[in-house]
Amino acid sequence: MSKKHRKDEPRRTPDDIVRACMEDPEFLDALDAKEVGILGEALARTYLENRGLDTLEQGYRCSEGEADLIMFDEGTDEVVLVEVKTRRCYSDRVSVFPEIAVDERKRCRYARIAARYVLDPFPVFSIRFDVIAVTLRPGFSASVEHLCGAYEWDSER
Repeated sequence: MSKKHRKDEPRRTPDDIVRACMEDPEFLDALDAKEVGILGEALARTYLENRGLDTLEQGYRCSEGEADLIMFDEGTDEVVLVEVKTRRCYSDRVSVFPEIAVDERKRCRYARIAARYVLDPFPVFSIRFDVIAVTLRPGFSASVEHLCGAYEWDSER
């Protein structure tokens, strides 16, 4: 299977990607970078929902960019903007750190996205910024690292 998609081939949904990887762990190798990201977001969303957060938006877009996930944490009464970073790792002996990709530029962009989101009709009283780092390993095993409150609203500029 080619890593590139033909224009006439439909995009796979997150459910299609998860199902295919569960049926055939080697399918992970056939995913392009966008599909790896889609898979990571699906795993992150499931992880957060299993911890009691509610999904408000997935792929929220505004003029400032896109937030991967916007969740609501009822326990803290916070809207949580989540940046998901996913990496493949082909060895169990190697450590990768997807969260390193959330640099100052991305933190500032997320602050601008949050400012736009606050302007929407939804009453937002408190915002938190989380990072979910997903590492996909051989055999379709994944590790999820949740950096809760990874940075503050007024990140360095």
